[in-house]
Amino acid sequence: MSEHKSNGAAGAQDRPAWPDLANLDMALTELRARYNRRLGEQDAVLRKQAQILDRLESKRGEIDKLQQVKILLQESSAFAREQARRQIETMVTNALQFIFGNDDMEFRVQIEEVRGRAEGEFLVVSTYGGEIPVQTRPQDARGGGVVDVISLALRAALLQANRPALDGPMILDEPGKHVSEEYSRPVAEFLKQLSTAFGRQIIMVTHNQHLANTGDTSYIVEMRSGKSYVRVFQGVEQA
Repeated sequence: MSEHKSNGAAGAQDRPAWPDLANLDMALTELRARYNRRLGEQDAVLRKQAQILDRLESKRGEIDKLQQVKILLQESSAFAREQARRQIETMVTNALQFIFGNDDMEFRVQIEEVRGRAEGEFLVVSTYGGEIPVQTRPQDARGGGVVDVISLALRAALLQANRPALDGPMILDEPGKHVSEEYSRPVAEFLKQLSTAFGRQIIMVTHNQHLANTGDTSYIVEMRSGKSYVRVFQGVEQA
């Protein structure tokens, strides 16, 4: 029977090696530092996120306010546009009825939204002695006389409706040029009443004797030998 003896050196090699505690402490310390840095970065990101969310909420509130303001402005614009439309319609209608002596004649403005913009069309409405109202464009209603009267009344209406108000005289070049002779006197009287009602001076250039007689002061400008001579217009005898 053989005898077995243990080898001491071999036994030592069979035991597991213990880790280096100093290296473990360093590794642990580094991990803790990395963790704290990451934790700090996370806190910074969360604070930044909270700030962004606050700003986002604030912007949403501003957008809501702007939308409300936009709606209010649109409604105000529509209201102002409607008021201006009615004012213009009334003034031009009064001018047509006064000058042509036809209480059946009306002026209308049709406003439509076209590609996001308001566009208006002018119409003259009259039964022309019948029973059914007929809508026509000004240029198709009794010739150029109606167009001239509408143009004259529109200029006055727009001048008065402008905001802020525009001061100064109303300057006209050959008003009512295409209005027939029988309606010249009513045109002259209309301008006279217009000046009185609005307290606005009217300066005009005209070849029409009735309009010239309407002015508080009228002048005749004559050309002689290439020079202009101006004299006070005294009345029919010097026309």
